[in-house]
Amino acid sequence: MMSAPNWQYHEPDHPGADFDAMAEIYDRNMQKFRDVQGEIDEILDYLALRPDQSILEIGTGTGEFAIAAARRCRRVYAVDLSAGMLRYAEKKAAARGVSNVQFLPGGFLTYCHAGEPLDGIVSQIALHHLPDFWKQIALLRMAQMLKDGGRLCLRDVVFSFDPAEHRKFLDDFISKAEEKAGLNFARSISDHVKKEYSTMDWIMQGLIERAGFRILQAKKSHGFFALYLCEKGEAGRK
Repeated sequence: MMSAPNWQYHEPDHPGADFDAMAEIYDRNMQKFRDVQGEIDEILDYLALRPDQSILEIGTGTGEFAIAAARRCRRVYAVDLSAGMLRYAEKKAAARGVSNVQFLPGGFLTYCHAGEPLDGIVSQIALHHLPDFWKQIALLRMAQMLKDGGRLCLRDVVFSFDPAEHRKFLDDFISKAEEKAGLNFARSISDHVKKEYSTMDWIMQGLIERAGFRILQAKKSHGFFALYLCEKGEAGRK
């Protein structure tokens, strides 16, 4: 990781959960409300990886996507701020016989890619840990790491509901989350809205385009999640 100036946002201070503490149960919790395998397949279909290609995943968590992608390409660089998550992901990769994933400490603002430009970058449910200005810096850094025409897949908690109806929307959304996955999960959604840095879809799309990406598809879900399938190209820069 690169050294940071004292004015830079300190990523380990993000307001999210203690991921070191929850590494062992993270996969189980995610399965309660996400189709994790379906999400992996959707991104792999878009990336269309070849055996000679290399990709980066920022915020790899327990490494589920990185391990799946490694079976289709030459090298996966899997980056996370949580030492506990990285240890767990390394054990999982070894247990599955996958050896071409390099698990590395770092974040959006501190990871420095030393190899040749990448063919793809993936980040899922992680960029919301940064305030909007630092999201823009993170996206600019990702663009610098990619080859021209390289692909970015960004999935995150992004709001596309009408802000004028925010109280009704959030009350209903959190109530449904409790019905589906229990009280603790509903509380985590409430804490996310209260403390974290998820932004509006129109802001996120602007940040992506200003970083030099073309958004080929923007898929919004439940007014609360979004997936952006993007390509690096000068037409996206403003």
